[in-house]
Amino acid sequence: MEYQQNQAHVQAFLVDAAFDRLSKNQQEHAQRILQQVNQLMADRHQLDDCHWTGAALAAVLDHELYQDGQAPYRQVISTIPVLKAYQKFLKVEHVKELAQVMDEHRKTMQANWKAAADQPATGKAPREWTPENYLAWQKTMVAVAPKAALLKNIEGLDETDEQYLIDEFLTLMNQEAHQWPDGWTFEALQQVLGMTMPLDPHIKPYQIIKIVALFDAFFDYLHQQGDLNDDQYAIAKRTLLHMQPAQEALASLDRKDRLTQLVLSLAQAEGVDINDRETAQKWMVTHRTLLTSFVGTIMHPWRDYDAREQNNEMVKRVAEKRTASQTPAAKTVKGKKHPPVGISFRNRRQKSRRKH
Repeated sequence: MEYQQNQAHVQAFLVDAAFDRLSKNQQEHAQRILQQVNQLMADRHQLDDCHWTGAALAAVLDHELYQDGQAPYRQVISTIPVLKAYQKFLKVEHVKELAQVMDEHRKTMQANWKAAADQPATGKAPREWTPENYLAWQKTMVAVAPKAALLKNIEGLDETDEQYLIDEFLTLMNQEAHQWPDGWTFEALQQVLGMTMPLDPHIKPYQIIKIVALFDAFFDYLHQQGDLNDDQYAIAKRTLLHMQPAQEALASLDRKDRLTQLVLSLAQAEGVDINDRETAQKWMVTHRTLLTSFVGTIMHPWRDYDAREQNNEMVKRVAEKRTASQTPAAKTVKGKKHPPVGISFRNRRQKSRRKH
């Protein structure tokens, strides 16, 4: 059972000709439908998307999907056409049998949705966030989410890694972006996940590479739990769409060069040809305020660490100069003088990150 393949299959389907043949409404809801059904198949039936059975599919359509009546009607009526197209795209065995099951259970699925949708609104009220209940919720998410099926099989990360990254993300969204889950914005998510977290002095390169995979699953989990509504979920998922290549590039650099790369990315986004060194430098000189604000924002959470490192480096240099001045000069034979060679001191120490 290859659960990890599900997301890759969905993404491939969304750019395939099979997707193009769907109606506009079906295309609009396809990704959400596939994520929900794949999730139910994995969590409740331990099946990946290439091994659905007729019995499991019938159970999902009759008893598990759209039972709360919250899905929009246009999504409900798009479900069967999307699932048929997806299974045909995957070229699974028994595709005709599965299509027949879908047709047989279509009316039951729609009737269940309508019955739930027609019930008086007694659902869960929107959460009223406060600093106190946010911190309590964050603590719960850090402890519980990595154990969920959606996050269990992310290759390359263990539970401690996931706890560390989730805790850091939720802390930064609160303390730096000043946003709670009902108000997360595309810009803030992009800044925290794509810029601030990769500059964490304790983060490891392999963790940076896995940020997209982890939070793709984490956002699915929050949506499943009702902590992200449909709109916030769509925004969160859109943030991750084109982030992976940039994360891999940042992971290949040391921390100082990651910051340089992010500054160059800002210049490029402003229309600057960063391959023309003279033009790029001129732009940086004439946009100091913008650059200062940008760097100050993405580096703000790590300011105490950087101040300590800078202070330690200064103490080290002073001590080295003092030692040098106290050492008697060795007698040398007069001869041709050579110019002094400067020494460049760089911080070679990298503190190991603390586990949260």
